[in-house]
Amino acid sequence: MAVNDYILLQQIKRGNPDAWDTLVDKYYELIFSYCVRRCYGNRQVAADLTQDIFLKLIENISSYHFSGNFFNFLFTIAVNTCHNYYNKKKLTQIEFDENILSKEDNFVEQNILNKEQNKQIQQMLNSLPPIQRDAIVLKYFYDLKVKDIANITGVGIATAQSSVNQGLKKLRASTHRKDWENGKY
Repeated sequence: MAVNDYILLQQIKRGNPDAWDTLVDKYYELIFSYCVRRCYGNRQVAADLTQDIFLKLIENISSYHFSGNFFNFLFTIAVNTCHNYYNKKKLTQIEFDENILSKEDNFVEQNILNKEQNKQIQQMLNSLPPIQRDAIVLKYFYDLKVKDIANITGVGIATAQSSVNQGLKKLRASTHRKDWENGKY
């Protein structure tokens, strides 16, 4: 946990509203982008979920004892909140915020290509079971270690590693199948 987070959390526990604002500003975009991925790219639903996540954080801040990585603590709340939303709504797809997958680009052709690639990635990820999808997103879009993925998703390390491996295997197979269908072989 960064010293800055530690100080902010101590100040929040003492009731400092400015520290809370700083913490929300620091993590809002990361949490929001994760929520967008989990709910069809629906930004309104993602904004509502993000707000719920931060409300749950403030409700549970006293249970955080500075013993682990704060980001993992916050992300666990995010994963659980989105998972509960899925269970209630029976949502099965995710959609990526294109701003995360592609940098600003001056070339229209490149932007069109990137959008098409993003849609293909999105479709392939949507075909994965939720645990594999989460594991892939957390590992490759948030650069989390398997141990952290296990903690966040509430599974064992071996299960988290297997989810990453199986998800990648299915993504590769899907990529090869699409290439075959498009006449690249």
